[in-house]
Amino acid sequence: MPDYRVDGLMPSEVISPTTKSDVASYLSELCRQGKTVVPWGGGTRMGIGNTPKGYDVALDLTSLSSEIEHVAGDMTVVCDAGAKISDLSSLLAESHQRLPFEVPHPSEATIGGSVASNAPSRLAPRFGGIRDWVIGMSLVLADGTPTKTGGRVVKNVQGYDLHRLHTGAFGTLGVIVSVALKLVPIPENTQTVAMWFDRLGAAANAALDVDQTNVTVEAAQLFSGSRAIGAIRELAADRHMDLDVTPGDPGYLMLIQVAGSKAALRRQVDELTGLAGTVPATGYEVLSGAHEADIWSYAGETGDAAAVSLRVAAKPTTCLDLMGRLERLLGRSEASQTSSTFDVGYGSLQFNVEEIDDHSAVKFVEGAQQTIRDANGSVTIERCPAAVKEDIDVFGIDASSAKIMERMKEQFDPNRILNPGRFAFRI
Repeated sequence: MPDYRVDGLMPSEVISPTTKSDVASYLSELCRQGKTVVPWGGGTRMGIGNTPKGYDVALDLTSLSSEIEHVAGDMTVVCDAGAKISDLSSLLAESHQRLPFEVPHPSEATIGGSVASNAPSRLAPRFGGIRDWVIGMSLVLADGTPTKTGGRVVKNVQGYDLHRLHTGAFGTLGVIVSVALKLVPIPENTQTVAMWFDRLGAAANAALDVDQTNVTVEAAQLFSGSRAIGAIRELAADRHMDLDVTPGDPGYLMLIQVAGSKAALRRQVDELTGLAGTVPATGYEVLSGAHEADIWSYAGETGDAAAVSLRVAAKPTTCLDLMGRLERLLGRSEASQTSSTFDVGYGSLQFNVEEIDDHSAVKFVEGAQQTIRDANGSVTIERCPAAVKEDIDVFGIDASSAKIMERMKEQFDPNRILNPGRFAFRI
């Protein structure tokens, strides 16, 4: 049974619709009663958002998952919002196709929740974000009115791209009940070059140099802190390498995945290993098969247990600079318990603080928001103690957007029943 708690609040009722018409009927009645509703998918990103101003009903959409229409010839799929990412991926793989994004916890995350929260993807350097691949969706508005935007084909000129508005709106303007997506082929082969460094400067130079190569990157991430050290040690043990690396040491691990034919892989891997020798890296390894999957899985498990987790969007050079600047905002003991993940070439940084008390967390988040704004970046606080949310808007969107967002909320949800107070400016 899921724990439907949001920032310490529990709903008085949980509703689990199984059809789109159920969602419309429930929302129509809940709107009439004036009850506040928080939509739920797999729950993997429910920590993101301000504290709800009201939470009467949890609308659990995981049972809305029976309809999946895959048109392999068009490389599109239309599926119910409650479909699990892993289940959908398995179905698509039968036709040698895949989603152009990989989100954390695919066996729990739903397609609707991933789209509604614009979930991060390690494939972003290659394919961009989720918003770029949504071609249409069906929604139910707060008063129970069903509506559609976009279509089921890639070349579609029907109406405005309102599905782009709902992608990343966290269900505050309407409840997504189905999504139409473009797909990409599963690559013929993949390999990953793992490089590790003991200095941020060398790691940053290598990350920036990847963009100057003739390599078509499938995924590329630079990890720092405890997760990087752990992954380096796992790699060393697996390959029987004698590395003098212990927890607490400064450590940086960059994983670069390339795809294509065997000949294409050989050329790209040769160029990347040449880069590792030029920077120079402390060491490198070329991984494939199960070893490749394992290192990505291990290194990518960041932020889930962190006390504070920030998601930064900025220029790649700015993200790399912020890795060090954010650490310096912390005390010595807290700075030793940080980790970060930078999407190489994409301009996205996740920065985590594993342990921190509430008072220090408030001080750090305030300082981090100001530091990132001064660097012309934006930040979302994806995880933090409830005390932080009392005075701080976790979305940190520029105040110039407040009136526009207020008008949109008034247009789509005038009675403020959907996720009230959760989104930017507490709308």
